[in-house]
Parts: sequence; C-alpha cells; structure tokens
Amino acid sequence: MKKSNLLKIGIITSSLLIALVGCGNKNSNSDTNSRVKTLVAATEGTTRPLEYMDDKGKLTGYEVEVLKAIDSELKDYKIDIQTTEFASIFTGIDSGRYQLGFNNISKTPEREEKYIFPKETHYYEPAGFFVRKGFLKEHPINSVEDLGGLKTVSNSKGDSWQLFVENYNKKYKNNPIKVKYSDQDWGTSYLQVYNGTIDILKGVESRLKMYEDEYNYKFDYVTLPQKDIEELGSPDHWFVFPKTSEGQKTADSFDKVIKKLRDNGTLTKLSIHFLGKDYSSKENYESK
Repeated sequence: MKKSNLLKIGIITSSLLIALVGCGNKNSNSDTNSRVKTLVAATEGTTRPLEYMDDKGKLTGYEVEVLKAIDSELKDYKIDIQTTEFASIFTGIDSGRYQLGFNNISKTPEREEKYIFPKETHYYEPAGFFVRKGFLKEHPINSVEDLGGLKTVSNSKGDSWQLFVENYNKKYKNNPIKVKYSDQDWGTSYLQVYNGTIDILKGVESRLKMYEDEYNYKFDYVTLPQKDIEELGSPDHWFVFPKTSEGQKTADSFDKVIKKLRDNGTLTKLSIHFLGKDYSSKENYESK
C-alpha cells in the first residue's frame, strides 16, 4: 500500500477516535446533569422577615436566603422555591408535589410522625408575648399561668401560635386563653393588640422591631422562663421533608450543609442582616 494511503487511513482513524472520545465526554456530562435532582420547596412567603416579597416582587428573607445558600452548596440537587398557602405546604409534601417545606415551621410530635426533620436547625429564636403599652399594669404577666383568660386571635393553619394556644388550653383547661380563629394577616392581628381589641400575641424580638419601625406600633414585650415556653412550643424552626428514604437522604445532605454554613459564619451573617441578631442556633444566640 502506498505511503500516502497509509497516511490517509491514519488521519481517518484518529478523527474517528477523537469523535468517539468527544461523544463519550458529552454523554458523561449529560449523565451528570441528569443525576441532579430538582427539589421543589414550598413556603407561604408572607412571614416577614423570614420569607416575603420585596419591593421588586422577589422572594427573599432569612429562611429563603439560607435555602439559596444551601442550594449553592448541594451538588446533587437543584432547589426550586414556590409559594403556596401554609396548609398546602404539608398536603403538597404528602402528595409528592413538594420535596421540602419551610415557613417558620416548628417541630411537634404529630409532625414528627409524618415528616422528617433534619438534625440541624437553621433558626432559633425564643418567643415572648406582645401586649399594648400599659397592659401589664392592669394584668401583670409573671408566669405562663398568667396567660389564662387573655384574649387573642389565631389562624387555623397549624402555625406555631395556633399550636401554642391549643397546647396551653389542653394543659390549663380551667383557665384557657380565649382564642378567636380568623384568616386575617399578622399585620391586622398586631394592630388589634396595639389598639386593645385583643390582649396578647406570641411573637419574637425580630418581629417586634419590624412592626415598631414600619408601622410605629408600640408594644410592651413579655419574656417568660424558656422551660415553660418550650414545653408548649419549640424556639427551633426547621426545613421539613417527606418521610421516605429519599426524604431522609435529602435531610442528611441538608444537615451537612447547614453545619458548614453555621461554622463558616454564613448563617450568622444572614441572620444579622434580616433579623438584627444572630438567631442561627441556640449556642450562637446564648453566646451573645
């Protein structure tokens, strides 16, 4: 065979090898991309400063930005955040529509039976109680029992305030908190405390400052021994996952990243930015 023909064959063979290698690489990249699982995360998106729409209509807030930071660290997942009604967070997880939920969510025995909570919490803020200025002179509140007989309002979505009131009324049946259920927003409820229509709301320091700054509402803020409060409602808040093997796998991945973000100061930075103090963990909160 002539030398020129051999050279042509060599060139064609090399070209084929390059093409095959190229195809192999493309398939490898495609396989890698196909392994990235999309997690649809559900939140109500109306609990400022944790999750809310900013002036440009963009969803933000402490928990939203924590989730975005987690997303940037996870290589096997891509997180798609969607807004829905609070109750629909849980029904959506039940149906498989959502792979995780968040919205200032507390852990309860009933929820632990149905859902998976990661070991690492990303938000710890002890609760107190909002009352109008001057109310404590008329009705001192020195212990949790002093909440009995007070008027309040709650939604029926299963949020932390509803759970607290209902747990309280089960424990103190002889002198329960007088609760009226309503679908009104939190702004309306705080206005009712301010003008004396209701007596009390459970709340946190970060929200106290927000309502004072934005609406010029002035409240007295009551703190009680945390052991009494924690018995009726946890100060920790969580991301929540379906109780499946995949849900457990995802929660385990979140645990590693949340710990990393706490250790490198990301959670602290986000908490101070959105909440005014470091509420990223009990240890960080108590060390300040």
